[in-house]
Amino acid sequence: MAKNAAATKRNNRKIHARKFLATPEGQAWLERKKVEGAELKMVAEARKFI
Repeated sequence: MAKNAAATKRNNRKIHARKFLATPEGQAWLERKKVEGAELKMVAEARKFI
């Protein structure tokens, strides 16, 4: 039996994330997220000046 179910779930999430990011679909998703993050940073910077 699992002594700490939360830790097991956390570890499984990390394992699945690594497997997903190793796929072409995962790479495309990561690139999209990086672009979205850059856009959000630009918006935040623009708001500081306005």
